[in-house]
Amino acid sequence: MSAEAADREAATSSRPCTPPQTCWFEFLLEESLLEKHLRKPCPDPAPVQLIVQFLEQASKPSVNEQNQVQPPPDNKRNRILKLLALKVAAHLKWDLDILEKSLSVPVLNMLLNELLCISKVPPGTKHIDMDLATLPPTTAMAILLYNRWAVRTIVQSSFPVKQAKPGPPQLSVMNHMQQEKELTENILKVLKEQASDSILVLEAALKLNKDLYVHTMRTLDLLAMEPGMVNGETESFTAGLKIKTEEMQCQVCYDLGAAYFQQGSTSSAVYENAREKFFRTKELIAEIGSLSLHCTIDEKRLAGYCQACDVLVPSSDSTSQQLTPYSQVHICLRSGNYQVCSRSITLEKPSESLKGNMAAFLK
Repeated sequence: MSAEAADREAATSSRPCTPPQTCWFEFLLEESLLEKHLRKPCPDPAPVQLIVQFLEQASKPSVNEQNQVQPPPDNKRNRILKLLALKVAAHLKWDLDILEKSLSVPVLNMLLNELLCISKVPPGTKHIDMDLATLPPTTAMAILLYNRWAVRTIVQSSFPVKQAKPGPPQLSVMNHMQQEKELTENILKVLKEQASDSILVLEAALKLNKDLYVHTMRTLDLLAMEPGMVNGETESFTAGLKIKTEEMQCQVCYDLGAAYFQQGSTSSAVYENAREKFFRTKELIAEIGSLSLHCTIDEKRLAGYCQACDVLVPSSDSTSQQLTPYSQVHICLRSGNYQVCSRSITLEKPSESLKGNMAAFLK
C-alpha cells in the first residue's frame, strides 16, 4: 500500500461512525423499538418527525385493481402506525406547545382525532353534549386537549405569518404545499364554525373539581388490546398520567383568555371576559408554583395580555388617578373626548412623535 493510500485509510477509519437513521417501518417489526428509541439522548428521527412519518404512512391512499384511488384501508398495519403516533405524543406528555411548534394543522388534527377515537369518543359526537364530570378521566382529558387545540389554532391563525423565502421552484414541493394549505383552510373553517361549542366545553371544564388523567404509552397499549384483555384498568380513576385540577384549569383559563381577547373587538364585555381569565391564570400559577410538570404558560406573553386588558377594560374600582396614561388615552378616544385626551398626553410628557401624531389627529 502506498503512503498516500495509507493516509486515506487512516483518515477514513478515524472518522466517527454516524449510526444510520431508524426507518419508520422498523418500528412495525420490533415492538419494543419505539421505547428504546425515545430513551436516547438525541433520537434520530426526533419524536415529532416520527409522528409525521407514522401518520403520513397510515393516511396514504391505496389503488385498486382498476387503478382507482381508494381511501386508506383500515387494516392492522395502519392501526399500529396510528397507535405508534399516539404513543410518541404520550411520550411528549401531550404538550401542545411542542406539538403545535413542529406539526402542521392537518397532522395535529389527525393526531387528536385519533386520540378521541381511541378514548371512546364516537366520531361526529358533539363534545358540548358530553358531561365531562361523568366521563372516564382520560376521555374527558382527550376532549379538553382537542378543544384547547381548536381555540388555540383559531387564535394563532389570526396572527400575521412571515412568508418563507421561495427557493428554486419544484413542482412536487409546490403541489404538496398547495394541498396542505387547502387542507389547513378547510380545517380552520370547521374549527371556526365550532368555536362557540369549544369555548363552552372549556368553560364547563373550569367547573370540574376532580383531577384528570392523560393517556400514557401503557394505557394506549391497553386500549389497543382486545376488550376482554384490558380488565377495566383504563376505566379506573388512577390510569394514565395525573393532571391536577389546578394545572388543568390554569391551561384552560389561559387558552380561553386568548380566545376572548381575539374576539374582543366585537364587544368590550368580551375583553372583560379575557381579563378575568388572564388574571385567574396568574392566581393559579401562584398556587401551582414554578415546579409544575404539566402546566407550561408563557408568563411574558401572559403579562402582555394582562397589560393590554388593563388598557382596554380598566377594572371598575380604578380611579382616573390610578389609570395608566395608555388607559386614559384609550378611554378618551372611545368616548370622543379628544380635548381631555390631548391634555392627558401633554401632562404625561410624551415623545415628540406621539404629540405630533395626536396633534394631527385632532386637526
